[in-house]
Amino acid sequence: MHQRLNQRVLRLCIFSSLCLHALGIVMLQHQSAWFSTSIHRLSQNKKSLPKNEILRESFQALLKKQPTVKAAPQAIQRPEQLTQQPSHRRELDTKDLQAFRFTESLHANKLLVSNKPLPVLKPLADPTLALDLKGFSIPQRSLAHEPKRPFSLPAQLPDQSRAFAKLPLPAPQLAQPPLIAYATRDIDLSELADLGANRRALLTIPTPPLPSFPTLDELETTNYSDSFELDLVCTPNGDHGFLFALTLIPKEDLQLPKIHQHFSFLIDRANSIQRERLLASKAAVMKAIEDLSPDDTFNIIVFDSKVEKLFSGSHPPDHVSIAQAIAFLDKINLGSFFAPADLYNPLLLTLPDQIADDAIHTAVLLTDGENLAKKNAMRALLQTWTWQNNGKVALFTVAMGNDPHLATLDVASAFNKGRLYYSPTKRGIKRKMMKLMKNIQTPVAKNISCRAISPSQSHSIVLFPRPNESPHLYLGQPFVIIGSCDSMDDFILFVQGRLKDRWMNIKKTISFVNAKKGGAALQQQWAQQQAYRCYERYVHDDNPKHLQEASQWLEPYDIESAFQ
Repeated sequence: MHQRLNQRVLRLCIFSSLCLHALGIVMLQHQSAWFSTSIHRLSQNKKSLPKNEILRESFQALLKKQPTVKAAPQAIQRPEQLTQQPSHRRELDTKDLQAFRFTESLHANKLLVSNKPLPVLKPLADPTLALDLKGFSIPQRSLAHEPKRPFSLPAQLPDQSRAFAKLPLPAPQLAQPPLIAYATRDIDLSELADLGANRRALLTIPTPPLPSFPTLDELETTNYSDSFELDLVCTPNGDHGFLFALTLIPKEDLQLPKIHQHFSFLIDRANSIQRERLLASKAAVMKAIEDLSPDDTFNIIVFDSKVEKLFSGSHPPDHVSIAQAIAFLDKINLGSFFAPADLYNPLLLTLPDQIADDAIHTAVLLTDGENLAKKNAMRALLQTWTWQNNGKVALFTVAMGNDPHLATLDVASAFNKGRLYYSPTKRGIKRKMMKLMKNIQTPVAKNISCRAISPSQSHSIVLFPRPNESPHLYLGQPFVIIGSCDSMDDFILFVQGRLKDRWMNIKKTISFVNAKKGGAALQQQWAQQQAYRCYERYVHDDNPKHLQEASQWLEPYDIESAFQ
C-alpha cells in the first residue's frame, strides 16, 4: 500500500519538475533582452516602446561598452555583389537603414546607405612599388628578377609564318600576376564611372596585325564557273582506280576579249621535202596569213641548214605586209641535197624577249622531221629548246602521215602547249592548215592551270596536262583534262588562267554519279601521257630504261615510240 503511494508521489514530482524547467526555458527565450540594465529601466514605463526604438537603444548600449576599433580593409567585392540582396530577405526602407547605422561607419557602409554606384578602384601605375596604407604596406613582386625566356622559331616554320613572327610580340604573361595595391581613400565617383571599360583597357593583349585579303575585284579576277559546260567520261583502270576525262566546253553566248596573237610560220625547204610539198606548204601559209585577224601579227621563216626571215620583227596582216609575204615566198626554192634542215635554229628565232599580259606567241612548223633521225637534233628539240621556251611559244606542227618521225614531232608539240596535225596527202596540207588556224584563231586565256581538291586526304587525284604544258584556251574549242583517281569520290576542280585584262577562275564540283562510260580511247590518252613522262625522264638522264617503260605503255595501242 505504502509502496504504491510512494510511486505516485515520485511521478508527480517528476512531472512538476519538467513543467517548471520548460516554463523557465520559454521565459529565457522570450524575455532575455529585458535583463539589460538600460532596457530594464525602459520596461518600467507604462507605455510600451516601438520595436525599432528598443533595438536602437540596445545597440547604443552595446557600442558604449565596447572600445572603437579601426576596421581593417576588407576584400574588394564587385558592385553587383554588394548591391544585390537575396530574394528571400525583406527590403528595408530608409528608416530601417537609419536604425542600423553605426556611429563610426566605413566608406563601404556610406555607399550602401546612399545607394550610389560603387567606386572603381584603379590599380597603381607601377605594380612593382609598395603602397603605404595607413601604417602598413603590401609587399610587391618585382618583375626585374623574372627570368627572360628567349623566343626561337622552329626550323620547319614556313616563310610566311616566319615573316609574321618578326612582328613585335606581346609581353609574356606570368603564371602568378604581381600583387596590386589599392587605395582606400575617398574616391570621386564621377571619375570612375565605367568599371567594364577600364578592365577591358587593362586586360587588352596586343596582337600583331593580320594581313587583309583582297577581294576578287581587287585581284582583277572574274568567276566564269557558269560560262562553261562540263562533260565527264570515266572508266576503270584495272586494279589502279579509275581514269576520267573532263571536258570544259564554253557556252555559245560566252563573250571574252580576244588576246593578241603573234604568228611565226616556219617552212622547211630541205631537199627531202620535195617540190610539190613545198608548194603546198607555201600556199597553206599564204592562205593562213590572209585570214589573220587585223590585230594579229606574223612573220615567215624558211630554213634548211640556213635561215631566212621575211621581217626583222612581226608585222600586221595589212596589204603591204601581205604583198611582201607573197614576193618573199615566190623566191623560196628547195635547198641543196647537202643542206639538211636544222629545226633548232629557226625555232630559236621565235622566242620573244618579253611577253605582254595581253599577247601570246604561236609557232606553226611545216616539216617532215627528217633531221630528227640524229640523236643530237632530237635532244636539241625536246630538251634544249623546250627548256629555253618554257611555255612562251605554243608549237603546232603540220606534217604528213608517212613522215618517219611523227611521234617525235607529236612529243615536241605536246611539251610546248601545242598539237600535231598531219595530212595523208600533200594536197591535204592546206586543209589541215585551215583547220588549225580556225581552231586557234581566237585565244581568250593563257597560262591555264588545273587543280583538284578532295575533302578526303586519302583520295589521290592526278591531272594532265601539267601547267607548263597546258594549251591556251580558245573560244569555241573544248579544253580536255585527263586524270586518274583511286576512288570515285566527289572532288572540286579549279581552273585558272590569264585573260586579256584580268584573271579567270572556274570552279566545278565533280561527281561521278552521272559520268559517261569511257573506253579504249580514254585509256590510250592516259597511256600517251605516261609515255610523255618517260620521254621527259629519258631526255634528262639518258637512261634507256625509260624508253622501255614508254614502249610498255604504248604497245597495247600500236603507237610507235618517239625515240627509235
